[in-house]
Amino acid sequence: MLSHLIDPAILGFILIGVMLFAIFIGFPISFTLIFLGFVFGYLGFGKLVFYLMTLQFSMVMTEQTLAAVPLFVFMGIMMEQAGLMERLFSAFQMMLARVRGSLYYAVLFVSVIFAAATGIVGASVTILGIMAAKSMNRSNYDVKLAAGTITAGGTLGILIPPSIMLVVMGPIMEIPVTDLFAAAIVPGILLACLYAAYTTFRCMMNPKLGPPIPEELRTTDLKKLWLEFFLGLVPPAALVFAALGSILFGFATPTEAAGCGAGGALLLSLAYRKLTLKNYRML
Repeated sequence: MLSHLIDPAILGFILIGVMLFAIFIGFPISFTLIFLGFVFGYLGFGKLVFYLMTLQFSMVMTEQTLAAVPLFVFMGIMMEQAGLMERLFSAFQMMLARVRGSLYYAVLFVSVIFAAATGIVGASVTILGIMAAKSMNRSNYDVKLAAGTITAGGTLGILIPPSIMLVVMGPIMEIPVTDLFAAAIVPGILLACLYAAYTTFRCMMNPKLGPPIPEELRTTDLKKLWLEFFLGLVPPAALVFAALGSILFGFATPTEAAGCGAGGALLLSLAYRKLTLKNYRML
């Protein structure tokens, strides 16, 4: 063992450096963490690390709360398949078409709604990038600020409940997941408000960063606009609030609420006629 020759703190710093290097050059994160855990664990603890890892695996696999993770992921995928994010983004940007930086607000607003539906980062950032990038380019938005807004908005999915990170963190830290959900709501919304305030300040200082949407890209059919906004906002918001509310008020466990949310998202996809056999096989 090298623990007698190298200080454990230094060994930990070496582990972090090697981990970041391996991730940055493209190695899969899961395999990187497993391999480095074995190698540096053996260097620090010897054969004891194998017994510790076996015990940890057994403890994690018997934790029922973790069953909520795939259910929440499935819930987010179903709501994305239903096309609700695109519908909500399009309607919201048209409602604020005359406002400077309206697309920044639309990205952040949609990010908050669907952060509470997906619970993960990658999917939100990808969908937001596909949706918002074209509209921002057509409206001559600043590329750097637009990319930063999309990235920052997408990362809200890891904080705003039902965050997959919080579901995993709860059993490991021996903290009830409901307490973590209740504690993360306000910081998540506060971050979104700070992002919006920053883009507002930047657009006030330099209006060219976020000009109003051009006249030819606006819509005059207000009835259709409000209908799209209603259909894009109310069903997912009601489903998310029902799932989170049942957890926070103690009516259901995270696993039970995740199961109900997944079932509700599946019904929404069917109602919007987006769940085809081809899409189902892609899942």
